[in-house]
Amino acid sequence: MNKAFIRKRYKLKRLELTPKKLNDISLKIINQMNDTFDFSEKLINIFLPIEKFNEIDLTLLIDHTLNKNGLICINKTDFKNHSIIPYLYSTEIKLEISDFGVPEPSNGTVISPKEIDYVIVPLLACDKNGYRIGYGKGFYDAFLAQCHEKTTFIGVNHFNDLVQIDNVEEHDIPIHYLVTPEKVYHF
Repeated sequence: MNKAFIRKRYKLKRLELTPKKLNDISLKIINQMNDTFDFSEKLINIFLPIEKFNEIDLTLLIDHTLNKNGLICINKTDFKNHSIIPYLYSTEIKLEISDFGVPEPSNGTVISPKEIDYVIVPLLACDKNGYRIGYGKGFYDAFLAQCHEKTTFIGVNHFNDLVQIDNVEEHDIPIHYLVTPEKVYHF
């Protein structure tokens, strides 16, 4: 299947989820992540959910990581440069909803992508080689390309199935792990 078809299909599939089902999925994914990865004393890049797109809510993972002496950074999106800028998370950070519906920091300390140990990556679908389909703007591919070679990329997906992507491109960067409500894939 091509990316455009998969993107459309999984956006619709996601929108069919009830708030209760979405919350259940988010909790299962957080539990899978806590059982699989040791985020203690690590710097984790976590996305904040776009509610209108029924994205996975990882808020509880933030608290869990901070309780294990880990650090969190959250992203601000620069639509002019098609880039993601990570900010160190703290209770003093102010969040604003962007025009795209993304909760983003309006202040704080910018972090170099090279410093990040784990990047949690949102996605719509993923194939058996770790290639993912996002919203199609290339923000995460560009961001992942800036990370250290030892940074681990963890995708999170509402659904347990893998898809066949017929048009993987040279600039696409695969993830190392995919966490679903029922399974953790390692690529």
